[in-house]
Amino acid sequence: MQVSSAYRFVQCLLLGLSLTLLNACSAELNNSDGEAQSAAAASSSAASSRSRMPNDPSLKALYIQSCYGCHSSGAAGAPRSGNTEQWAPRMLKGLDTLLVNTKNGLNSMPPRGMCMNCSDDDYRALILFLSGEAE
Repeated sequence: MQVSSAYRFVQCLLLGLSLTLLNACSAELNNSDGEAQSAAAASSSAASSRSRMPNDPSLKALYIQSCYGCHSSGAAGAPRSGNTEQWAPRMLKGLDTLLVNTKNGLNSMPPRGMCMNCSDDDYRALILFLSGEAE
């Protein structure tokens, strides 16, 4: 039985919201300075992933429609937008491999990454933005 792309998107969105709430709760519960600083850094990183947007209006529309739900929060293991540390091992595979993985789907990411109308150039621009290599 195949799971629809919309269902996977909703799963990613709900998981992202749950992780955000858990992160906020854990930050409140940490009592030691080291743990509190760690939680604050993680929260800051999450906030920057959520607020990060492409400069190009058409790319921004594609990003919000297709990528933002999972890549802004790290839902379902998605590498966060702009997190060069999480993207580094993926980028070592090369842009062509990442393009194939995006079009075919990989792990929790559905085929075509929820962007049914994206061209290969759109995907390349989105991958470069997500990886932090382009704005």
